[in-house]
Amino acid sequence: MTRRTRNRILLPVSAAILLVIIALVTALSGLVYTPLVAGALALLPLGLATAELRRLIADSSNILREMASIAEKNEEVINSFSHKIREPLNNLVLLGNMLRETTSTPKQQELIDTFIASTGSMVDVVNELTMETAGNITFERRGEIRFRLGPIICDTIELMKLNRNHDQSVVTYDDHGEGASEYKGDPIVIKQILIDLLSAAISGSSGRVSIKIQAREAGVRDDSEKVEFTLSSNNPVVFIGEKRQPYPLAGRLIRDCGGNWQESTTGSGSWFVFYINLLKAEKLTPPAAASTLIRGMAAEKSRKEMKDLNILLVEDNPINQRITQLMLEPLVKRLETARNGKEALDMFGTARYDLILMDVQMPVMNGLVAAEKIRRLEMSTNVHVPIIAITANAMLGDKEQCLAVGMDDYISKPIEPEVLIEKITALI
Repeated sequence: MTRRTRNRILLPVSAAILLVIIALVTALSGLVYTPLVAGALALLPLGLATAELRRLIADSSNILREMASIAEKNEEVINSFSHKIREPLNNLVLLGNMLRETTSTPKQQELIDTFIASTGSMVDVVNELTMETAGNITFERRGEIRFRLGPIICDTIELMKLNRNHDQSVVTYDDHGEGASEYKGDPIVIKQILIDLLSAAISGSSGRVSIKIQAREAGVRDDSEKVEFTLSSNNPVVFIGEKRQPYPLAGRLIRDCGGNWQESTTGSGSWFVFYINLLKAEKLTPPAAASTLIRGMAAEKSRKEMKDLNILLVEDNPINQRITQLMLEPLVKRLETARNGKEALDMFGTARYDLILMDVQMPVMNGLVAAEKIRRLEMSTNVHVPIIAITANAMLGDKEQCLAVGMDDYISKPIEPEVLIEKITALI
């Protein structure tokens, strides 16, 4: 608020107060007309101040809408840049790993190692951009997503590792079983709160910092579950503090979720306790199989080896498709490809697959829609084919979107072959 605007509100209010005082004093003195006139005159400056306040509120609303629009556009630009740069980066990483296995001379090995190191530096830069964006508030209203608390906290810890400035810090999650609890809402808010608190604590400290995260259900409040989070450290760190400006993102989000917090810092350690209200997710009951044939198909299957797998790769980029084929074909029984979600859906209806690798951004039908349709087809069969999202979408919230439509796991490009094989093995 400018000084001019402040004066345009305070001066009429002051005049009105003065006139009211005059009215009271003259009324106590036994006069009749003077207090009536003074009281009537007091309405005029009060009206002027009210009009100015309304104008100020309208201007503030317009400014907030403009800020929301700018924030959304910036997020779209960064998201688009991240997607476009991760596609070729993914190919460079995969090719570098394959070339390393085929080199024969020391000179070739040196050149390949240099190539891989340079590519790794590019990956670090893109990851840092993702990390910085994750700490910014977004004004987008997201739909309700079904999520488990434990994976959300673990994903946040992994996201913190993307920032090289946090290499000397250790963040752990002490899970006592509450991590398996399922809730319904916007898990991105929880990530943004934790990222803001952890980033502030680590950035404001020198040397190695260790922080432990704990969570517990602390009762029911207005049909919502009160969930309490505790961040503790043996180091005297500051998570929010009293002088941090502008007002911390974490504080605003906690209060928007109907919660509050307490912070304590001593010479031997620090504690930050906050609670938010979350909706408990209802338990899902899978439908019964539709026929004897389908029940036979849905019989419990034994775990398979990589070499026995039939995999469907859904990828619209022919270069990405070919490089993934070069990586996986020597390891599995059969690898078939689809160029979009519609082709994948058609192939799913005519063949049996042990696992699907699904890109997200594709023409005709994207991976999110395709995965959701596959899960609907499976509802009456009790058959469940694992789906792993392999995508260049790596911004905050992308993983939750994939899991919300029924995908089993998510890996962002650039892909580390060992990580992909580890995820496939965990699901089969």
